[in-house]
Amino acid sequence: MVPTPRASVLRRFVRCPVVAFAVAAVLAASGCRNPLRDQSDAELQGSLDSALVREAGPAATSGAFEAPEEASSVFESLRARRQQLDAMGPQAADAGIGLDVGPDLDGAPPREVVLTLQEAISSCVRNNLGVQQARLEEAMSQAEIVKAEAVFDTVLFANGGYRRSNIPQPTLTLGGGGGGFLLNPTADQKIWNLESGFEQRFATGTNLSVAARMQNQEFTDPQDRITPNPSYLNSVKLNLSQPLLRGFGTDVNLASLRVARNQDRRALQFMRRSLIEAVARTEAAYWQVYLVRTRLVSARWLLKVGEEVKAVLERRRGYDASLAQYADAVSKVEDRRAAVIRTERELQRSVNELKRLMNDPRLPVGGAETVVTVDVPVEQALRCSVGDSLATALAQNPDVAATLLTIDDASIGLDVADNGRLPQLDLQSSGALYGLESGFGDAWQTLGDNDWIEWAVGATFRQPIGNRAAEAEYRRARLARSRAVILYKTAVQSAVLGVRGALQDASASYRLIAQTRAQRLAAAENMRALALDEENIPQLTPEFLALKFLRQDGLAATEVAEAAALADYNVAIANLHAAMGTSLERNRIELKVVDAGPGE
Repeated sequence: MVPTPRASVLRRFVRCPVVAFAVAAVLAASGCRNPLRDQSDAELQGSLDSALVREAGPAATSGAFEAPEEASSVFESLRARRQQLDAMGPQAADAGIGLDVGPDLDGAPPREVVLTLQEAISSCVRNNLGVQQARLEEAMSQAEIVKAEAVFDTVLFANGGYRRSNIPQPTLTLGGGGGGFLLNPTADQKIWNLESGFEQRFATGTNLSVAARMQNQEFTDPQDRITPNPSYLNSVKLNLSQPLLRGFGTDVNLASLRVARNQDRRALQFMRRSLIEAVARTEAAYWQVYLVRTRLVSARWLLKVGEEVKAVLERRRGYDASLAQYADAVSKVEDRRAAVIRTERELQRSVNELKRLMNDPRLPVGGAETVVTVDVPVEQALRCSVGDSLATALAQNPDVAATLLTIDDASIGLDVADNGRLPQLDLQSSGALYGLESGFGDAWQTLGDNDWIEWAVGATFRQPIGNRAAEAEYRRARLARSRAVILYKTAVQSAVLGVRGALQDASASYRLIAQTRAQRLAAAENMRALALDEENIPQLTPEFLALKFLRQDGLAATEVAEAAALADYNVAIANLHAAMGTSLERNRIELKVVDAGPGE
């Protein structure tokens, strides 16, 4: 083992005044802040505040929002027959288990899988491929932080080698006679050396290295006048360099680490955005399956009642139904049969899209399963504060948060570019203690017993004439920050627009629920009246049966319109939470980020 130098070795270094001063200056140095930066930050904050006031200010004073219910006299006038009218036409209950959704590719009916909305969302959060990709990107950003921090890790180094040289040297004869003396008798040398130490970089830009060097040297001396020979020349060296202008301070040297941390935060926001978008798309796809199943119920009901009317016309062909009237009924029924097939195909597409978003191993996209939606859309009126909704969006929307980090990145880059305009003025200092003895341990001992000290101090100055590259980089950094501010304003505008659009969609959809329901009741009342006429008229004329076809179409269309309004209302609420950035909290999804350790 190498003997540890005594405390006197440190005192020898302190006796080197320039080295001591340099060390003290480095230990006391901290990142200097440009006073113009404070003014720039104030201007930036003012610009961001003005963007918030412009986009969200008018709505901040708005009162509570409540989805209005469309009033209709139909409900009051048909109150007594409401239960009877609800039982007419296609029934939403028929869209559950047992609905004939058509054959699969193998010709057999697909297996039914009952699915709740919460199960669909949970599967999406766990398995969605886009979400998995976002998780990997977030983990990669954590690795970038470690990489940026590792710049300041202590570096242990060691080097060693053997050198053998025998170079002819001129001689100088001293005195008379034939005697001579080799002025440089070290032409034949054998040198072993081993050096080890550590290097450390600091956040102020300082680079410090401390090394211990062990050298065994042997010289060929025919006259045996070199002592000690062989010998050990051991030393302890300290080298220090410190930028004084360009590259000085924590603002510059920690820039990469701060950017890496911002990238990690941005990746987290992107992961939140991926989760929020996936949840919103999954919910929309779930209600789309619900809607298409309702449409399929209506299409099959129309086919069923249409075949009944066609059968009546077929029986009356010998009386008062012409061939053209019967052919028209046949065409109508066949058109409804084609509508059933088209709706079955649309249901398959909707189920496939829901499977893709869920990415559930139990529901592969290539499987023959069909989804049975068992949840029904909510009809409760939405009540919220427009101002609070906008404030929540600006605080939690992932895109807004990500653009704020982009502004911070641009500000960091501006600091670095501003520092880069300064001249390069670096201080270098070094000091060394030496010990020379014939014994290995004795050579280390003499480090503290003799004044064999070497120290040096110097400075390096460089400045390009015109400094055009640095000035151009500074202009680019300023423009990059201006661009980041524009991106932030765009994100704020999009968030406000998303909230307002979702609220407007929810308001319109909620009004449509009542309106389409009133329309359905009116159409059912029309069908009821037509049924009474059918019981009282002496014969079913072709014109009456054609009118019956028309009334059936109207009732089925209103049934589908009501289901569409319900689905749209629920999708609008989901989009509102997505715009506010609260979809995860709404669905009780807790986002935990675990730092990936080595090898994970």
